[in-house]
Amino acid sequence: MVFLSDKDYMRMALNLAKRGLGRTWPNPSVGCLIVKDGVVIGRGRTEDGGRPHAEIVALGNVGGSAKGATVYVTLEPCSHYGKTPPCAMALIKAGVKRVVIACGDPDKRVLGRGVAMLKDAGIDVEFGVLEKEAMSLIAGFIFRVTQNRPFVTLKSATSSDNKIASKRGLKTKITGALAQQYAHLMRSEHDAILVGVGTVLADNPLLTTRVLGLEHNSLRIVLDSRGRVSEEYHLGVGGDDVLILTNSDVDTYNISAVLEFLAERGITRLLVEGGAQVNSSFLEAGFCDQFLWFKSSHEIGIDGLDALHGSDIANIETDFELEKQKTVFLGEDLLEIYKSKA
Repeated sequence: MVFLSDKDYMRMALNLAKRGLGRTWPNPSVGCLIVKDGVVIGRGRTEDGGRPHAEIVALGNVGGSAKGATVYVTLEPCSHYGKTPPCAMALIKAGVKRVVIACGDPDKRVLGRGVAMLKDAGIDVEFGVLEKEAMSLIAGFIFRVTQNRPFVTLKSATSSDNKIASKRGLKTKITGALAQQYAHLMRSEHDAILVGVGTVLADNPLLTTRVLGLEHNSLRIVLDSRGRVSEEYHLGVGGDDVLILTNSDVDTYNISAVLEFLAERGITRLLVEGGAQVNSSFLEAGFCDQFLWFKSSHEIGIDGLDALHGSDIANIETDFELEKQKTVFLGEDLLEIYKSKA
């Protein structure tokens, strides 16, 4: 029998957790494996909506067989009583022998108490296995509980000459089918998608995830300071999963206030698919943790609409403290992914 390493099992748990991105808010997406004698006997991730937690799902798979097993979990098991009893207590009652944890829970109700509960019960605890990867996965949750804002991803699709439309107010197809499918995949991994009123009036976008097998739609948010969007006439943003923010709700010109407003409602991962003005507002306010730049091989021309308002998108690395992480080739198009240096 081949026994895998702690890192191998934790990678499996992280892959489970990744499947829940965009679905588990306001809670983080966590993955859990239960391993006994080198065999994975139970697995689970945080269920959609945030409950039950991953440990409870995994324990439910195995019943009494968890006794003496090793548990791999991507986030410190919770230690507090909320709508459900603590996951740390559930692991103790199940009689597990060892718990391997990727990273700690920054929620002040936990913050090391889950680890302490396990150790006090005589369980062997290994902490920090693939910690960096785990923290990256739950960055949105960390930001929400420590900075009162979600993780922010900005998205822009441009022609080869860095235009987003042939002219203002005109819907313009930029990238091909493969790039569009990738963009939909990104939508599926975020709790909410935000656009400005200009994008709605020009494009009337659905803002839904349209990928076969991904039956999931994020909360759709429109910044509309003067109340110009009517759901009756802009059906692309109609429905129960739509939040139209006007200045009577929050100062929509204050990006920090908007993000705080959303965090208080549980949003941990926000995808901004804005036009030139909205994307520029987020960048200038310093709220861009990830930037997705889809690039077409086709030109629009000098009369086209620039990707950013008052800035050149070609200078986003130097102007906004971003650094390129990787390039993905998508047929005739490509995607450049940037991350904040902060």
